Amino acid sequence: MIKKNPQKPKKIKPKRPVSKVLHSVRQVLKISHIAEDEAVWQWGEASLEALPARFDLGVWNIWKGSGGEGFLCEYKRIIKDRHLLLFQEALLTLKGLGSFVPSGYAAHHGATYRRKDGLREGVMTVSSARTKDPAQRILCLIPEPLLKTTKATLVTMYKIDGQKNALCVVNTHATLFRSPGAAARELEQVIDQIAGHEGPILYAGDFNTFSKVYIEAVDRVLSSIGLKRVVLEGDPRSAITALDQVYVRGIVIKDARIDTTFTHSDHFPIMASVEIA
Repeated sequence: MIKKNPQKPKKIKPKRPVSKVLHSVRQVLKISHIAEDEAVWQWGEASLEALPARFDLGVWNIWKGSGGEGFLCEYKRIIKDRHLLLFQEALLTLKGLGSFVPSGYAAHHGATYRRKDGLREGVMTVSSARTKDPAQRILCLIPEPLLKTTKATLVTMYKIDGQKNALCVVNTHATLFRSPGAAARELEQVIDQIAGHEGPILYAGDFNTFSKVYIEAVDRVLSSIGLKRVVLEGDPRSAITALDQVYVRGIVIKDARIDTTFTHSDHFPIMASVEIA
């Protein structure tokens, strides 16, 4: 008798409960858009003047921190011993931002709107190195339909040990409901802001690329400035759930994978070890 290999258990992410989705929708029925001069919050003091040439990276859509105590434990785990973290769906107050920043790190939160309950929605970049220039928030070109909420991209710059050129880090959360053509135009808007950068670029986050057509559109636009999508080893995600991606230029990927041991968001994080070429 031929023995069948036991099937590996499927890695299951939590789905967004209808009750939490409805609560979130109620909070954005009336929003206030955040002006450019107050769009970026900063918290904490980074311990390093520059990032090491080889460092560890984490990219994670944290689902507004909806995972409760379990999420907080996982947040502490992802940030431990990593130099650079890119988070999306970071929903917080200024005081709340402080609770996300451990000693020796600095965080920049780029928000787009304030909800009815006073919380600001946006993307957050956390690093153990100081930024070279002020962080820049870029609003996504197209708001979500009906509710008119807007997603954001945050650009931060970091010196690299032993390198002349700085590292440009682009942390993005793309609009969900838009056409592939609109997705391309959103990216072109960001590229216009960073096209003059001569050094390495790390462009990552939640691209909402929920089909092959969308991912091909993103690949095509970002390749225009030399960015290539990182192949994630043993990626367990289907095409419809592979929303989070990493693109690089002038960076060597030593290791990059989806970590399915994180279960308190409906996105698995991307973990990577990178080296500036």
